[in-house]
Formats: sequence, structure tokens, C-alpha cells
Amino acid sequence: MRIIYSLNTNNGSTIPGSFFTKMAELSVYSAKQTAYPVEAYVDFYGYNYLKTTKCKFDAVHIVDFSKFNYNSAYWNFGKLYTYSLQKEPFLHIDFDVYLHPGFTIPDSGDIITEMLRSYSYVQGFKDIAIYKVKQIPEKLICSGLIGGYNMLPFIEIFEHAKKVCKKPIKEDKSMSYLVGVEEYNISVLADLYNYSIQELNKEYFTHFQGANKETRFGPIINNLHTNLIKK
Repeated sequence: MRIIYSLNTNNGSTIPGSFFTKMAELSVYSAKQTAYPVEAYVDFYGYNYLKTTKCKFDAVHIVDFSKFNYNSAYWNFGKLYTYSLQKEPFLHIDFDVYLHPGFTIPDSGDIITEMLRSYSYVQGFKDIAIYKVKQIPEKLICSGLIGGYNMLPFIEIFEHAKKVCKKPIKEDKSMSYLVGVEEYNISVLADLYNYSIQELNKEYFTHFQGANKETRFGPIINNLHTNLIKK
């Protein structure tokens, strides 16, 4: 089992800023405190960016995300490609995730997720659905921390994403397009193939997710960064 990160800068057009760097350094530091190897999958510009940070990985893989014809509004396309490259069990975590001491990954499960959550909006899901299903999944498999011991669902999702991520994103359905192409579709696959799902213990990680991160979480992240990251 490995912990992996991905960073797709869209050929250098979205180089992270200083607050993202603090979150990334904190996240990677916390991952390196675990017993798992920690690796990154980045494009060329992302690789150069990482060299300016204090992020330390066991391996960094340079990936050409740009070889695919996709709409860059699907910011999670790079993650989906990274999932599909994996040949061995993995847990992908976002750079805004902090792992607490004692964090462990289950030793089984086709799909491992940060949590199964309820959802109400479905208006865009049918536009990007991998399969048309009569009964929608009861819960969504969240993707802030996601992976597992079965590579097949991640390969299947990416094969679908190569087609649907060319579509324009309708503004009134943007969230369901972005959530749908990843979380909804992998939830559909889990139901269809009866994949086993393991949830991570929420006591051992914090996901600083959502908009306005610096306003909402700045003091916490700055304090952790000051106390943990060596100058």
C-alpha cells in the first residue's frame, strides 16, 4: 500500500500559490510520518514547483496529462488519470488533507474512501453517467482520500472520463458534473459490481475541503505549519 498525490498544472497555467504550498507541505509531512511510501504524480511544471517546496517524496513520477484532449474545467481529470496508472494498492490523498498520528489504511477493500456521504443534487449526473441506472447509489464515495486494492474500477472510470471530460460544463450543473464524473460514477460501479468499500477512520485525518480555505482554515494551518515544518 502506498500514499500517492497528483498535481496537474495544465502545462503551467495553474501553478499553486503560497497558501496551497503551506497546505501541501503540511499534508506531505503528515503522510511521511506514516509507515507507507509516499509518491507524487505531476506534470513537468508541477515537478519544478515541487522542487521549490519542502515536500519530500519517496518517488516523483512525471506524467504528461496534456496528451489527452479534455476540458481543463474538469480539474479532477488529472487525478482520474493518476488512479488509472496504478498497478498496486494505493490511497490517493489531496494536498488539503492532514493525517493525524496513528493514521492507518485498512488492509482490505476494493475501494477505500474518506467517507460515504448523502447527497441531494443529481441534475447533472445523468449527463456524465458511466452507466444509466434505474436506482441511483444510496451514498456517494468521497474522493478526498480514495484508493483501494482493486485497480479495475479506477481503470474503468478513467476510460469513461476520457470521453465525458471533453464536454463543456454547464454552469448550472457544474458541481454535479465535477462530482459526478468521479464520485457518482465510482459509486455506480461499486453498486453494479458489488465492490467492497472501506471507510477510513475520520478521527485520524482532517480534510480542509471547500472554498475560501485560507479564510476558514488559515490560522489552523499556519499554526501547524509553523510548529511542524522545518525552516
